[in-house]
Amino acid sequence: MTTGRRPVVAGVENSAAGLLAVGWAADEAVRHGLPLRLVHASEWPAAPAGAEAPQRAARHDGRLHTAHAFDWTAVDTYHEAGAGATVQRPSWAERRRLADEALLERARVVATTGRAGLEVSLATVEGSPVDVLRGEAPDAAMLVLGSRRLSALAELFTTGSIAVPVSAHAPCPVAVVRGPEPAAGVPPTVVVGVDGSAGSEPAVGYAFQTAALRGAALRAVQVRPPTPDMVAAFGSESEVEESVIRLSETLAGWGEKYPEVAVERVTVLGHRVRGLADAAQDALCLVVGSRGVGGFRGMLLGSVTHGLIHHAPGPLVIVPRQEATR
Repeated sequence: MTTGRRPVVAGVENSAAGLLAVGWAADEAVRHGLPLRLVHASEWPAAPAGAEAPQRAARHDGRLHTAHAFDWTAVDTYHEAGAGATVQRPSWAERRRLADEALLERARVVATTGRAGLEVSLATVEGSPVDVLRGEAPDAAMLVLGSRRLSALAELFTTGSIAVPVSAHAPCPVAVVRGPEPAAGVPPTVVVGVDGSAGSEPAVGYAFQTAALRGAALRAVQVRPPTPDMVAAFGSESEVEESVIRLSETLAGWGEKYPEVAVERVTVLGHRVRGLADAAQDALCLVVGSRGVGGFRGMLLGSVTHGLIHHAPGPLVIVPRQEATR
């Protein structure tokens, strides 16, 4: 992870997954000696519609009528029975503000419980979650997001999925916490996906650093999609030797920097998403590189990373190619 005092930023949403991500982010901040910033994106209008709300024409049931813009800051009243008094009710904007504050306070309690000394700041920012978190990313050491374990198809019909567009553009690592860390193996293990490309180098560095901080072993996994020739040759001495060489080249240097980390090298023949997800069943986290390059092309993110956002068994950390940990 990038050093310095840039905070770990956790997106806060009102769900069990969101609060689980807050706890994971708090642990990560403590491990790296960084502050934690809890950010909630508020999408409801907060500015007054104006005393003279403009009228607009709208059609309803085939009939033309006049509609007024809704004033979110308007204060209405109601008569309290038995009290003989008219009581003001808070505006919708005020109610929303109070709800946002209560959610952030709940997240703060989750983050600080059992973590004495953790520096925590809170912020409510107007805008969509994607836009707000993209805005936070340049000044963050890491972004942490919760995920509700929806399938990729289900997320097409919801507004709850922000991991793909945020991960595609963030210049810092992005952690997607789909559930609690799986029951760790013995020894506890961090898994990193290695494909031999330059883009996987920062992910390998992050994985080594995380394993060292957590007293864990590192499992470096290379998944090779099968071809007819590979299937016929898989398991042969030449095929195994080639895979070992590729892994060794990618891991070269990191073992010297982190000599305390035991490294397991694994080569799997099969579908990359399924192979990495299976290899991480007992992992503290799964670390992969991102091929997103920003702008429109960055939205592509990479089919493997995109698939793992929906299928990783536990926390997934996506490290952009420009992230440097050396």
